[in-house]
Amino acid sequence: MKNLFLVTLSALLISACTPSDDQPESSINDLMLDVITPATNTLWGVEDPQSDADWSIFIDAASQVITAGEQIKRGGSGPNDMKWAADPAWQAFADTLIGAGNDAHKAAEAKDLDALFEANDVLYPPCEECHIQFHPGVGAEELN
Repeated sequence: MKNLFLVTLSALLISACTPSDDQPESSINDLMLDVITPATNTLWGVEDPQSDADWSIFIDAASQVITAGEQIKRGGSGPNDMKWAADPAWQAFADTLIGAGNDAHKAAEAKDLDALFEANDVLYPPCEECHIQFHPGVGAEELN
């Protein structure tokens, strides 16, 4: 019985020391620089995709925007990240980013260039406005 108690106690202590899945691993800054900026630049750089391989580049970029948008909604490991994520304006910007990413994804899957251009037009303003409100004077390329 004593051994069972010690094993149970040990398991509880070990699990208490294990990092939670809810803890963000990346900072919002890292997500912006490593994921969102390259993915949005890819989407905004669309010209005239012809092949399935061409379109898959934009499908992948839109998927990255969606996934990173969902991550920044939860905050990150940076010094201001959780404060930003708690702000309703931040959540609205992230929701618009995710929505535009979803629209871009659907457009690229449908190989609809006009719809992709429209999604890209929706994608830009929340990025710019969010930088103005939460990181004044800093463009995406200057986040570090």
